[in-house]
Amino acid sequence: MIRAGRDHQVRRLADLAAAAGKSAKSFSNQKLHQVPGHPKPVSSPRARVLLWDGEQVDAFHAGCPVPALPTKDSPGDLLDRNEAAELAEVEPRTWDRYANLPGMRPRPQPVVVAGVDHWRRGEVLDWLAGRPGPGTSPGRPVGSREQAPRSSITPRAQQLLEREPTITATAAAAELGVTIGTAQRALARARADAVRRLLEEDAEVTAEEVHARLSYPLWAAERALHAAKEAAQ
Repeated sequence: MIRAGRDHQVRRLADLAAAAGKSAKSFSNQKLHQVPGHPKPVSSPRARVLLWDGEQVDAFHAGCPVPALPTKDSPGDLLDRNEAAELAEVEPRTWDRYANLPGMRPRPQPVVVAGVDHWRRGEVLDWLAGRPGPGTSPGRPVGSREQAPRSSITPRAQQLLEREPTITATAAAAELGVTIGTAQRALARARADAVRRLLEEDAEVTAEEVHARLSYPLWAAERALHAAKEAAQ
């Protein structure tokens, strides 16, 4: 994501290539954006167009320490298509359909940064809270057994894990008011997010260390570590 107030820093691969005096194709083929120490993209791992923070890239090429980006979520954060869909707890293709779905208030208008559509976190959350739908579940399809709004599930799963690191999906589903499958996915996302924060402190952390520090079952620690590393690539 593009953290709030940093949209002016965003650069595309072509910008990185031009700064290096190379064509975008040559730069990409030589994988110069993947050399050791090079800043990671700020776009989501599955983004169609990769974007970088210019301040981080400039520091790297100047041989200076790469500044860390803000880690606290803000309503002004700009989310790409995949990130907005994740916040809404739907697939990206479903997020695309929300642009003009009959019977629903259209999703927020995108903000175009470096030619890529993004959505402000705060506007997405406001839209999710106001989606029409049956009962207490905004925008829930008719016949769904889930009671909790989708936008609240992952944060609540994080709270459950902080309280009870070994909680089962069945127990979590009962507390969250969702199906077991939804609870499993929410717990997996919450564990991966927690492990990602550990990786920011220690890139060599092992599953055994995750198990010891977060008290997750070892199998869950292994899966969360794998997911966090996959997302960071």
